[in-house]
Amino acid sequence: MLFRFPQRGGGRDLGGVLRGRGRGGAGMGALKIRLAIGAVIALVVVVSYFMNTSVNPVTGQKQRVGGVTESQEIQMGLASISQMAGEFGGEARDPRKRALVDQVGRRLLSVIDDIYPRGEIPWEFSFTLLDDDTTVNAFALPGGPTFITEALFDRLQTEGQLAGVMGHEIGHVIHRHGMERMAKGKLLQGLVGAATVAGGDMSAGQIVAVVGNTKMMQYGREDELECDEEGIKLMVKAGYDPRSMIGVMEILHEASGGAPKAPEWQSSHPHPENRAAKIEATIAREYPNGLPEGLVP
Repeated sequence: MLFRFPQRGGGRDLGGVLRGRGRGGAGMGALKIRLAIGAVIALVVVVSYFMNTSVNPVTGQKQRVGGVTESQEIQMGLASISQMAGEFGGEARDPRKRALVDQVGRRLLSVIDDIYPRGEIPWEFSFTLLDDDTTVNAFALPGGPTFITEALFDRLQTEGQLAGVMGHEIGHVIHRHGMERMAKGKLLQGLVGAATVAGGDMSAGQIVAVVGNTKMMQYGREDELECDEEGIKLMVKAGYDPRSMIGVMEILHEASGGAPKAPEWQSSHPHPENRAAKIEATIAREYPNGLPEGLVP
């Protein structure tokens, strides 16, 4: 000890004060370092996301799909078929139902070139009816594998309604929505990591995750509406009445059982009744002179 000052009542040890300031300075220095590292991570993640674009081979649109090629996308979808089908009971047993699902799907595929005459479709589509009579659902994997459950199939009343469901799911594949969502997920994961590093704990990262997931749900609603429009175009070209999709929305509404709904902004899908109104508006806009005659309902 070099110096010791006499202490009076309430006095403080100057060495303790200086040591406290030293700890505070070190704490501020560590915070600045964390903030700098977090900022660099966030910048790299954001720049990588926005600079890594691909041109959709069918629509010609520029998309951010994380640099995944169509062949890689196909392999991802094919590798996931067994697992996804297994989660819904595997393939349905009724050969007539299975044949109808495949027939309608192939009929819709046959007219894609009429809507997007850019060349051969790169994806490998398949259409599977799943042996699940409780889950009302239809979905498509990246690369083309497309599924509908028996629970939804058995509620449909016309071939046109089935075409509406399958056309919508084909739209997800055409627009590569699955790959876009994966790329956004990686972006969000990177930003959560950057916020966690900058904040020094999980609280900042959790805030970013909540906000990011909300934004991703909004993108999901846009995807759904885009695929409704895609389904309308495919249906008309294939000879199906797109007004059948309104009936599908009614079926989805009934399947919900009238349970209380979360606000639409908290949902990844628009409410069926709102989608029905948008479908009607799209038909009126795309076919101002009326729909062609002889469409299959």
